[in-house]
Amino acid sequence: MILLIIFSLLFLYFFDLFYWKRRNLPPGPLPLPLVGNLYLMTDDVKPGYKMYEKLKQQYGPIFTFWLAKLPMVTVTDWKLIKQHFIKDGANYVGRPEFPISIEIRKGAFGIIESHGDRWIQQRRFALHILRDFGLGKNLMEEKVLNEVTAMIETIKKSPGDVDMQNVFDASVGSVINNLLFGYRYDESNMAEFLELKDRMNKHFKMAAEPIGGLVGMYPWLGYFPILKGFKEVVMKNWVGLMEMFRKQAEEKLATIDYDSDEYSDYVEAFLKERKKHENEPGYGGFEMEQLDSVCFDLWVAGMETTSNTLYWSLLYVLLNPEVLKKVYDELDQKIGSDRIITTSDRNNLNYVNATINESQRLANLLPMNLSRTTTADVEIAGYRIPKDTVITPQISSVMYDPEIFPEPYEFRPERFLEEGTGNLKKVEELVPFSIGKRQCLGEGLAKMELFLFFSNLFNKFKIELHPDNLEPSIVKECGVTMKAKNYRVVMKERY
Repeated sequence: MILLIIFSLLFLYFFDLFYWKRRNLPPGPLPLPLVGNLYLMTDDVKPGYKMYEKLKQQYGPIFTFWLAKLPMVTVTDWKLIKQHFIKDGANYVGRPEFPISIEIRKGAFGIIESHGDRWIQQRRFALHILRDFGLGKNLMEEKVLNEVTAMIETIKKSPGDVDMQNVFDASVGSVINNLLFGYRYDESNMAEFLELKDRMNKHFKMAAEPIGGLVGMYPWLGYFPILKGFKEVVMKNWVGLMEMFRKQAEEKLATIDYDSDEYSDYVEAFLKERKKHENEPGYGGFEMEQLDSVCFDLWVAGMETTSNTLYWSLLYVLLNPEVLKKVYDELDQKIGSDRIITTSDRNNLNYVNATINESQRLANLLPMNLSRTTTADVEIAGYRIPKDTVITPQISSVMYDPEIFPEPYEFRPERFLEEGTGNLKKVEELVPFSIGKRQCLGEGLAKMELFLFFSNLFNKFKIELHPDNLEPSIVKECGVTMKAKNYRVVMKERY
């Protein structure tokens, strides 16, 4: 009798695992108990692009990937992504709640991981504040150009051996930190920046590992000795970042002038808005926990992706001498001096813009795009997807699609230029900032930074790889965002 019960329970368990819970979802690889499809993330398919390519070839443009116990419908075809996530975007604005994130953030706070009314409220507030600070206007450009000038002066101090990853990190980090907290990084507070950067790098690297997905879905696994150390490091890095942001917010809270309607940075604007809602439950959505998470989201997103893209773009250009020559030729013809390039020059620098576009495409920083959840029952490619299903528009598959970008792993800026005229052409499949209503709210700032840092760097300096470098590699280092392996350069002023 006992054996019959055991076999019956096992039968029901495997029936649910292998059939019942999968019956209404698009096809996909068989999920194993506990780990789901994380077993597919082996060394030969990292950092993830190849895995999705194989799954697309095997199961078609829409398939289900199981992140431990969580089914994630993955859409890899551009036409389907455009049809549903852009034209019908309101049905795809939810966010899944990952247990470890909820444990650390104390709830679905922030902008990146929030959903529903909170996400609408906080995204609208963030856009309002960013516009007040001059997003898309001369005021924001002036702040970025201040960091461009500081970058140039930093390079001049030691042009013979430059680690541009550190330079880009500090420069781009200063832009977002100035927006959030009202100050930039220099010699007096560089230790603070380096600690933030180190914590962030460790967090992103560990979160992208299969074991990171496992602990993320089952935080209780952190109590087992074999995984305890892993969870402790993840918690320490993430919580450490949040605590550093909270400390700065509390310092501002102690000196804030509520009698003035003006604000000099995002945190001050948030705290003044919080004061207006102090008599409402949860401060009307402006809790300190919300501020912690917003600072984390904006700081990490505002620095990591832009800085890494710049570092990749420099490497790609230096490894392609014909591209390097064309960049210099255009700068000489269109600018012709060492003056600072501004956004007013953008329309005259078609090849520079095409090179930045191709760098974003090939760098393809997110091997797995941020997932969403459906806010209504939908139908995609004949599959009925119920409300609250996790779904991912897999933009990395689009930007490496050989039917859209022939020879996708080749660096060819000409993809973004019109034949004959050489004018910059719009390619809608270039979607590094994601798509739809969950598209990156800092896209305008990031594009401005990429253009101003890239164009001024090459206009000011003749750049070569340092002779002591080993052969520079374009193999990506796995993380939530893909980093280039470290390399060093030699700079020489051009004028």
